Amino acid sequence: MKRLSAILLAMMTLFLITGVAFAQGGTYTRSYGTVTAVNTEENVLSIRTGGETNTTIKLDILDSTKIVDNTTHKQMQLSDIKVGTTVYVWHTAGQSTFVPPHRKAYAIVANIAADQMAGQLFEIASISKGENGYTLFNAEGDLYLTIPSASIPVYGQSEKLSASKLKPGMVLLAWYDVVLESYPGQAGSDTLLMLSTAASALPPQTGDSNMINLLFAGLSFAVSAGAAALLVRRRHMGRA
Repeated sequence: MKRLSAILLAMMTLFLITGVAFAQGGTYTRSYGTVTAVNTEENVLSIRTGGETNTTIKLDILDSTKIVDNTTHKQMQLSDIKVGTTVYVWHTAGQSTFVPPHRKAYAIVANIAADQMAGQLFEIASISKGENGYTLFNAEGDLYLTIPSASIPVYGQSEKLSASKLKPGMVLLAWYDVVLESYPGQAGSDTLLMLSTAASALPPQTGDSNMINLLFAGLSFAVSAGAAALLVRRRHMGRA
């Protein structure tokens, strides 16, 4: 009985931890690395990330995924991305049941030259009007971005969006190379590209389907209930 209790408790802990891992995730996660494979048939991009993680990530390219040429700031196709080149990717957060892990890509900046700064994703949290333009504050809460009062190109469109029509929740790419050493940081940019002209346009927050998340939630609940019932039974037996 003691061994069974220990097994159930261990399973409960495992499923609870797994359930929490599947539930966690922010608006997006940024990764950068070297392209190792481009699968245009399955719409999957594989990259080897740099830094301490140094892992392979497979990115599911959706119809809504924005792929941008870092040099021309124009729309690209998945087939335009070359193996061996560096990319910045913003994708769904959370855990994944796939090995290597899969993520749904929201935006990709590709064709980055060695001496180029890469465009960075900026989700607008708030906007304030100044004398020389607008100051945007990002959703992460760590950067103020000053931009001019000018129209901004929109991804995949010929029309532009006036800076006066920017709203919280909209998402853009900004190219800047100097961030003042303060907190929050401060930067300025006159090279921008709108990725979203509507709020809440980012993809789901988990790397896998909702069915998998529901499955783990159900298993976690079942194991937890069983373990709880067993503990109650043992307590009653001990009192008897």
